[in-house]
Amino acid sequence: MAIGLDGLSLLLIYVIDVDPDKVEQSSFGKHFVPDQDKDPHYPPKWNPEEALYMPCRDRLCVCPYFKGQVKDGECHLPSGHILKRALRKEIRQLRDDERMEFEAAVNRLKRSGEYNRISRVHKYSGVHSGPGFTLWHREFLKRFELVIRREMKPEYGHYLGIPYWDSSMDSLIPDQRHTAMFTVELLGEIDDQNLVRNGPYANWTTMEGREAIERTISHDNEGEFLSRARVDWIIDNPDFRAVLAATMPIRTCPTYAALDDRFLEYSHDYVHFFVGGDMGHSHSSSNDIVFCLHHSMIDNIFELYRQKRQNETQRETVYHENDERCFPPWHNGDMFMPFLQPYTNKDALSNLYTRHMYEFAPRPTCTKEKMDCGSKFLFCHVFEGEPLCVAKVKLGGDCSGFEAPGVPVCYKGHCVRGVCQKMDPQKEAALKKIKAASRMARM
Repeated sequence: MAIGLDGLSLLLIYVIDVDPDKVEQSSFGKHFVPDQDKDPHYPPKWNPEEALYMPCRDRLCVCPYFKGQVKDGECHLPSGHILKRALRKEIRQLRDDERMEFEAAVNRLKRSGEYNRISRVHKYSGVHSGPGFTLWHREFLKRFELVIRREMKPEYGHYLGIPYWDSSMDSLIPDQRHTAMFTVELLGEIDDQNLVRNGPYANWTTMEGREAIERTISHDNEGEFLSRARVDWIIDNPDFRAVLAATMPIRTCPTYAALDDRFLEYSHDYVHFFVGGDMGHSHSSSNDIVFCLHHSMIDNIFELYRQKRQNETQRETVYHENDERCFPPWHNGDMFMPFLQPYTNKDALSNLYTRHMYEFAPRPTCTKEKMDCGSKFLFCHVFEGEPLCVAKVKLGGDCSGFEAPGVPVCYKGHCVRGVCQKMDPQKEAALKKIKAASRMARM
C-alpha cells in the first residue's frame, strides 16, 4: 500500500496473471471452496415456493409469499397489516424490540437449517472481482431479506428489513477492536479460540459444521472499517467505474493500472478482512450475520451514489461494455447471475429495488444543537467543528482522547485514564449533573 495525499491508502498495481484464453477455466472472480469445506448440499437450491417469488421486484408480486391478498393496489397481510417496503435502519438505531425481533427471526431460520441453506447460495456462487459484484449481492440480499421478513412476527415483518452496519462510525474510536458492536448486546464476543460464544448469534453452527462463527478481529493487517472519506469519495465520484469496478482486471486490460483502493469493492473487502475468521473468506463469509449487515451498508452506499450522481435512466443503463480484455464473461451485463435467475447483471440496475422492495433510513447524524445520535450505542462528538456520530467503546476498551467530563464515549461505563470502566453510583450521579448543566448551557 502507498499513502495518498488525502491520507487514504492507494492500491499499488494489482492484477491477476491469467491468460485471456483461459479465464473461463480459471477460478478468477469465483469463490474458491477448499476441499475440506465442501459439503453435500451442492448445488444450492431455492425451494419451489422461493423459486416462484424470490425474483419478484414489487410487493404485489411477492404478496402471496406472505400469504397476503392484493386489494386496492396494496398487499394486505392476514394480520391486517399492509406490506410495506422493507426499512433498512442502521442496526444501532433499531429500537430494542426491533433488534430483538430481527435476532429472533434469523435464529429461528438458523435452527431450522434455512439460514445455512440460503447462505450456501452465496458460498457457491457469489460473484467478485468485477462490475457484477455489487449487483449480484444486491439481488441476493433482497431475496434473503424476503425470507427473513416472512419469519418475523407480522407487526415487524410488514415493514422491517435487514439492518445496515455503518462501520465508518466505528473507525472514529481509538481502537476499532473495542467498538461496542462486539458486545453481548449486539454482535457478541469471541472466546480465546476466536469463536462467538455469547450474544444473539452465539454457537451458530456453520455451513461447514463448525460449532460457532469464527472472528479473528484485526488479525489481518489489510483490514479496516469503512471511513467517512472512503464513503464520500464513492458517493461523490463522477465515474461509475469507481463503483461498478473491474477490481482485478486481466493483464490485457488497457486501464488495469488505474486502480484505486477506494473503489467500492475494495472498501468492502477491508471490512471483511478486519472482522476475519469466516468473514475473511468469500466462501464462508455468509456464516456470519455481519455479512448481511455489512452488505446492506454496501448496497446503501451504492444507492446513495445512484441518487446523487445519476438520473433515473442512467441508473438502469450505465454499465461496463463487455470487454474480454478486462474481466471474465460472467461480469458482462447480459450474463445471467449464477443461482439468481432469471436476472442478468444489468437487470439488477433496476430502480424497482428501492422503489418497491426496500428503502434505507438516513445514516445517523447529529448537530451542535442536538447532540443525539438516536442510539444508546452511539454518541455525538465534535471533530474540527463538525459534529459526527461515533460508535461507543465497550468496557475495558481504549477511550483515550475522550476523557473530558460529560463525553459519553463508553457503553455502560465512563472513560477513566483512557480506559472505559464502570463507575460507582455516586460518580454516576455527579456525571448526570454535569451532563444536565452542559445541556442547559447549550440551550
